[in-house]
Amino acid sequence: MRLTHGTFGWVDLQTTDVAAAKEFYSGFFGWTYEDLPTPMGVDYTLCYLDGQMVSGMGPQPGDLTAAGAPCMWNSYVFVEDADATAAVAVAAGGSVVVPAMDVMESGRMVMVAGPDGAVVGAWQPNEHQGADVFNAPGALTWNELQSRDLGAAMPFLSEVFGWRWERQPIDMDYYVAHVEGKPGDTTNCGAMHMPDGVPPEAPSMWVVYFAVGDCEASAAAVSGLGGELFMPPMEMGPGKFAGATDPTGAMFFFGSFPDTA
Repeated sequence: MRLTHGTFGWVDLQTTDVAAAKEFYSGFFGWTYEDLPTPMGVDYTLCYLDGQMVSGMGPQPGDLTAAGAPCMWNSYVFVEDADATAAVAVAAGGSVVVPAMDVMESGRMVMVAGPDGAVVGAWQPNEHQGADVFNAPGALTWNELQSRDLGAAMPFLSEVFGWRWERQPIDMDYYVAHVEGKPGDTTNCGAMHMPDGVPPEAPSMWVVYFAVGDCEASAAAVSGLGGELFMPPMEMGPGKFAGATDPTGAMFFFGSFPDTA
């Protein structure tokens, strides 16, 4: 396995309009695409940045669309054994949302929910070893849990993935998870209480951040590409970040920081 066990290594978009999503993200990030046929009869799209794989996208399953589920970005933690991860998740107080399954020759996947309800994927890689590039403009740079029960979620995630949490020295409860044994920087993701102003019906969720070269310029481009800016650029340490939804309603964040510009 190329990535360390417990490390986020992939994100993909489930959308009701793949064509609209492709057009938006190609304009916003400069992505190009490769459509791969699947046994389910629909294509799974690989997204590339300058020839390097950065993410995936595919059509939202019909049952989710019928239930009114929003389009969304999913995050995947790379693990040595997806079935064992599912068993640990259940024992730790979580649940299995999508049972462990082989995804052709790419790998084995399971989707689990923590006691706070936030759903995250666990990916046991085979041929698909994750994104080729991170922390560069147009690529994934951070995953973050926004939770309605952080006190239950963080111990659960530590048990399932082996993460060590550290509270950050800022004026809010923000925690960063570390992956022991990860080469170099051991930071992996963040966690915080659900922000004020989020509709009460919104569940705990994992959100994704992509790097951009210029946060202000990217924010100004959102509406012209058919998206909507829900959070204008704001300072975060030495950089800036903002939040948007694509034309299909999927939420994501983006930011420019000194080490990704």
